Amino acid sequence: MKTMITAAAAVACLAAFCDEREDRLRDLTNICAFIPSDNLDAAVPEPTPDEIIVKYHVTTNTVIEDLKEIVRRSDITETDFYAKVPRQSAVSFIGQYGGTNDLPYLHTIMTNSSDYAQHAAIGACISILHESSMLMDLAREIVTNSSVYSGGLRGWTYSILIGMCSQGESDSYIDNPAQHARIAAFFLERAAVEEDDILFIDRCACRLNPWYRHSQQRRDNLAALRPPDLTGRPAELYDAAQADAAQDD
Repeated sequence: MKTMITAAAAVACLAAFCDEREDRLRDLTNICAFIPSDNLDAAVPEPTPDEIIVKYHVTTNTVIEDLKEIVRRSDITETDFYAKVPRQSAVSFIGQYGGTNDLPYLHTIMTNSSDYAQHAAIGACISILHESSMLMDLAREIVTNSSVYSGGLRGWTYSILIGMCSQGESDSYIDNPAQHARIAAFFLERAAVEEDDILFIDRCACRLNPWYRHSQQRRDNLAALRPPDLTGRPAELYDAAQADAAQDD
């Protein structure tokens, strides 16, 4: 009889645990589904998983696992804009609350070009690595793989990196000279090989490495990467960049 009572109590505790988790997942899903109002006069504070931590007295790790459960339960083939939001937001929140141990999980989403949360997964990985030397390896993986990452995602990655070095101009700015130096070196590296958006990379390389602007290295890079048969406004812009590079300091 005692054994039966103990087993019944265990079942009851398990049921209560499951009920509480479902309640927690429901509340967390609602947070992930939140869409800020376009009306600034009627705007309300954006909810975060911190509310779940406080309300249910759980750890950050528990919230991360719950976020992954929301991702797991979502339909990767979803086409409705609003129905996509919880999965995308859950992935983004993993980047805000997670750590390097979560990178393999996020990488699986990030490398799936059919997953509508790919963009969010890239942002989440960058968020986790924003002050790590590993960020450059991640960025290099993205910008060099046109079969997995669209031109828009590759360009967005470059924009985030330059934003990290742009105080007062970007929400992604970080006050980390060591990371700034790594990003500056990364843009120099890409200025020698990037073909998709040559002039943007060229401007970033000059901005982060002032010595590069009138260097022979820049002149050589621009000459080597100039697209053939360039005409019109694009040709004018390229001519201007090459003329600027040819000037003496």
